[in-house]
Amino acid sequence: MKDEKVVMVNGGINKMFNRKNNSNPGERVVFQTRPRFLANLKSTILKLIIILLMLYFFRSIMAVAISLQEYLVQMVELPLIQVTFYILIIIMVFLVVSIILDVVSWKQKKYQLTNQRVIIKKGLIRRKKSYIHYNKIQDIDVYQGIVDRIFSAGNIEIYGGHDQTNILMEDVPNPREVEDIIDRVMVGEEVDFKPPRSKTSQKSIIEEYDQKFKR
Repeated sequence: MKDEKVVMVNGGINKMFNRKNNSNPGERVVFQTRPRFLANLKSTILKLIIILLMLYFFRSIMAVAISLQEYLVQMVELPLIQVTFYILIIIMVFLVVSIILDVVSWKQKKYQLTNQRVIIKKGLIRRKKSYIHYNKIQDIDVYQGIVDRIFSAGNIEIYGGHDQTNILMEDVPNPREVEDIIDRVMVGEEVDFKPPRSKTSQKSIIEEYDQKFKR
């Protein structure tokens, strides 16, 4: 059904979602998370490794270009050194920009479980929100590959009662626990979301002595 997937472009509706996290009366968030950083950015890690390798072998690559330049200059006039240098710089800049976009895109992803539905919110330029109500859920599958198990992450696919109503939560931290929360909410159990406690700032020695003298 069309009402199971909603796509929203930046605007007034999206601002309302950001302000209250939901737009249904009586709806409240019981759990929220985002994809596991390392599991979701596997391609980003590969890009970073490529950049490091290029920096490490930069001098060697340029030395090869110089040697080829001396060999080719007798046959054709080709600025091989300059071309090689600019190609390496362009590739590294492209990879750095791509890494930044990957990280920003990851920060824009959010998974929310409310007392009424499962919501997926993502998108960097074009914001998208997909959701499915609990009474429409027919089945839930959890997938974990070898790498996912290392990072304690996995994919949760939720099936609706009709075609094109499935939603996929990718690289969810501790997917079995999230699945358990969904099951508990579906049967009407009360689940309270407890955000991580902020670490209490430790008092300095001067403050402790000051309190003792005040006593």
